[in-house]
Amino acid sequence: MTRTEKGEHICGRACLGPLTFHPRAVGKDITLSHGNLRASRDLETFQNGLVFSSRPIRVKEKVTVKVERTLRAWEGAMRVGFTNVCPTTGPLPSLAVPDLTSRPGYAALPVPTDDCTPGIMVTFWMASTGQLCFKTSTGKQGCEETSLNLSQPLWAIFDVYGQTTTILLLGSGRRHLFKRTLSCPIPHSTFECRYEKTPPPLQRRTEMTQKKLKEHPEVQRNNTPFTPGTSPEDLCVVCLVSEARLAPRCGHRCLCLPCANRVFAEFGTCPLCRQKL
Repeated sequence: MTRTEKGEHICGRACLGPLTFHPRAVGKDITLSHGNLRASRDLETFQNGLVFSSRPIRVKEKVTVKVERTLRAWEGAMRVGFTNVCPTTGPLPSLAVPDLTSRPGYAALPVPTDDCTPGIMVTFWMASTGQLCFKTSTGKQGCEETSLNLSQPLWAIFDVYGQTTTILLLGSGRRHLFKRTLSCPIPHSTFECRYEKTPPPLQRRTEMTQKKLKEHPEVQRNNTPFTPGTSPEDLCVVCLVSEARLAPRCGHRCLCLPCANRVFAEFGTCPLCRQKL
């Protein structure tokens, strides 16, 4: 990267080019700002927060985002991943997991909630082995096998999900044998990293949902203790982190208690069979 005498950036051989969120592939509850580098989700929902990179990402190109704001009223946190499908191909679903990952050409994984607090930076990339990898500035890291085609374009997926409400795209970098290339530098931001206050309408909905849960004794009977070594099949289908301890009236044991609060308030139906709760 080079600069003019006035300090203006000019792309050179060491520059990967500009990288922003795609302005035409945005979840319905997302607002882009700061030159399409900041993505903020409506606080009254935990979903509809999908955004994508404005251009394809190279294999081993590491993309970094900063978690600027979170809301403790929700459970789970941001999801990150990649897709071979152009983001503007069709309408966007509510969630990256499982809405997108159940389709061919998509891969995403959740960032641990404890490692996705205000001020934390999350870096993720596609390894040459086909693994989707991530690491956080807290030292948390992990990889997951994917079936993505590395010979085809790969767009980055960001799901501003659950507790994560605002993220800032910091850019990307790729190491070569004797040098490192970077995306164009981003404008300086003075946006404050902090926890959000729960909006009054969401607080009222949560209180009403908790009241409804207490009115259904079958929910409490199915609230079994946590068992160490929980298999993926026993995880909550919403957050994919906690054990599914609750079964609605339909009998599908598929929710943890915090996610049950959200599902009851947002949908009022079982996430598996769509039967009314």
